[in-house]
Amino acid sequence: MRPTLPARPANAFLAENDKLRQLSTQVQALLTLQRIWETVAPANLAGVSHIGQDEFGQTTIYCDNGAVAAKLRQQLPTLAEALRSKGVATAYLQVKVRAQALPVPARTVHKREISRAGLDNIARLSDGLEAGELKSALDHLLARHRPD
Repeated sequence: MRPTLPARPANAFLAENDKLRQLSTQVQALLTLQRIWETVAPANLAGVSHIGQDEFGQTTIYCDNGAVAAKLRQQLPTLAEALRSKGVATAYLQVKVRAQALPVPARTVHKREISRAGLDNIARLSDGLEAGELKSALDHLLARHRPD
């Protein structure tokens, strides 16, 4: 029978190696910075932006798209002041667009069904109309929903 070893936390191996310990410290600092960002950033933009610092201490806000970056650039002085009040060094705060590495899965659009009776009623309505935009739109709708 093998002797049992005492249980250790899953991340205990990080403390055993200098490089891993240093990396763990940097990750914790980034997580703390991100939590601060989520309290400072506008609620509608916090989920599509992230904050980081490089090895020189330069703070950068990374956005998923240009529209978010434009909105955050407009609010940069206010955001910089809010970050400073939380203890984040923001001598030079910049905003960059960095698309997500993993694309957001496309939504599947389900084609809505129109019943046979509904299609017949739309066809009767279209037949009773003079040529124009409404008749054209109804005919297009019928063409898309009629079975081949």
